Amino acid sequence: MEIRILGSAGSEAPGQNAPAFLVDDCLLLDAGTLGFALDRIARCSITHVLLTHAHLDHFKGIPFLLDNLIAMNPTCNLQILSGKEVIADIRKHIFNNRIWPDFTLIPDPRNPVLSYRTISPRRPEVIGEYKIIASKVNHTVPAYGYLVEHASGSCLLYTGDTGPTERIWEKMRGHDVKALIVEVSFPNDMVSHALATGHLCPSLLEGELQKMPSIPDKIYISHLKAPFRDKIEAELARIPHVSLELLEDGKSFTVP
Repeated sequence: MEIRILGSAGSEAPGQNAPAFLVDDCLLLDAGTLGFALDRIARCSITHVLLTHAHLDHFKGIPFLLDNLIAMNPTCNLQILSGKEVIADIRKHIFNNRIWPDFTLIPDPRNPVLSYRTISPRRPEVIGEYKIIASKVNHTVPAYGYLVEHASGSCLLYTGDTGPTERIWEKMRGHDVKALIVEVSFPNDMVSHALATGHLCPSLLEGELQKMPSIPDKIYISHLKAPFRDKIEAELARIPHVSLELLEDGKSFTVP
């Protein structure tokens, strides 16, 4: 799987964009950054979005993507997948014909540009050649992480936003997870704030590593708050016996 980093930051600043990871040009993990990162053709190739939760920085690219799809090619269809609570939030509060149009009715109810698909942590979902396994994580609102496994055996785990958690690490068992995208939002001296807001700091990540049944070959760090990036990077470097890499917008990596 080829993962293109459209955005990976926990707060926006010049050169640092909200989270969005494009898998093999067709499947999005979150959608905080789209319009400035993708050209017209690339936008229409996206068919599914795995949304971790309903916070603005993780889905704010979707309303404008839908607007562009209608203008460019109304035969395109985008499906948002997430847990039932997340789907309910965005239906009620965003695509409600007040904050933004209800694109499940546009261009007409029989052939809408937007559809929803509820994912349950109790069973895998299949999207083409990908098997998706969802897991609840520990955030301030209902939130999910996703294990994405390609038919070739390539396997990626994405936590989205989470504080210390349990179930998603259990989902790794029996899967050869080669790469993990995990958030670290704050430095260690803000551990109380991280816990209160459902996020991680380097010391908390170190504790999460001990819960994993096996450590992935590559661990990619996302969602750093821009003012603390250098401090977080220095603290992550002190975690022993693990390969950690800070993600950079505009780059890509391959999951073998």
